[in-house]
Amino acid sequence: MTSVSQVPVTRDILRCPVCHAPLAVSDNGMECASRHRFDFARQGYLNLLLSHKMNSRQPGDNQDMVAARTRFLDAGHYQPVSDAVAQVTTQILTDKEAPVILDAGCGEGYYTHQLKTALPNADVYALDISKPAIRACCRRSRDIHWLIGSVADLPLADNSTDVVVSIFSRIDWETFDRVLKPSGYLIILAPGANHLMSLREAIYEEVRSYPVGKILNSMPETFSVISEHTIQADFCLNSAAEIRDLLAMTPHNWHISAAQRQRLDALHQLQCTAEIKRYILQLTP
Repeated sequence: MTSVSQVPVTRDILRCPVCHAPLAVSDNGMECASRHRFDFARQGYLNLLLSHKMNSRQPGDNQDMVAARTRFLDAGHYQPVSDAVAQVTTQILTDKEAPVILDAGCGEGYYTHQLKTALPNADVYALDISKPAIRACCRRSRDIHWLIGSVADLPLADNSTDVVVSIFSRIDWETFDRVLKPSGYLIILAPGANHLMSLREAIYEEVRSYPVGKILNSMPETFSVISEHTIQADFCLNSAAEIRDLLAMTPHNWHISAAQRQRLDALHQLQCTAEIKRYILQLTP
């Protein structure tokens, strides 16, 4: 369809971030009836993030963080997590021939690519606010609709999506409610009580368990929890560089002091466990 080999966009799935009218393919981009136009980047993604909603000049993960995340995930440390997400998504979409899936806050696309591999007939959209992350996504696959945008203002049409996946990302209940079809599903992955405990113990003198279930405290009545499950992935990091890559994937990377970072850099091996809570929610029809 386009010179960048962009996968064709399903009719009326995407909406204009300016006026919310449907976007349609137009030459090497997409355009709404009001002539708001968005061109596909050379790499194949579509930037639907308006400049006044960026909040910073370069929002989201920077290039170094994206590279660290890519190295860590491609090493297979979180493969059990990816397998679990793909498996449960396949199960809940058994009766759908060509489901629409949205990965909201997709990062550099590791989980999205696994979902598309498990569900080749699915129409998969993936969005992140970070341009470096989405550029990395495009190197993974050209069979996915990669979008730059905000979870708080998803550029998808109302009632257009069968499943929204949110992996360690922002939850926007109202927006997810809007884009999901009646009885659609929301899959959330969030830290378990002891997630990456050994990493946190290597950084902080005092470590507390994560408050499990806190993410559901603000869940509106339009959603119901149909399943909860703990996913565990054990792995060993055998160099300071690998440990730094793991750190770069976490919020701790933004908050630790120079002394704490130096202490972590002195480690050359770290046995770690990812403990992750997976919630499956369904939208009330």
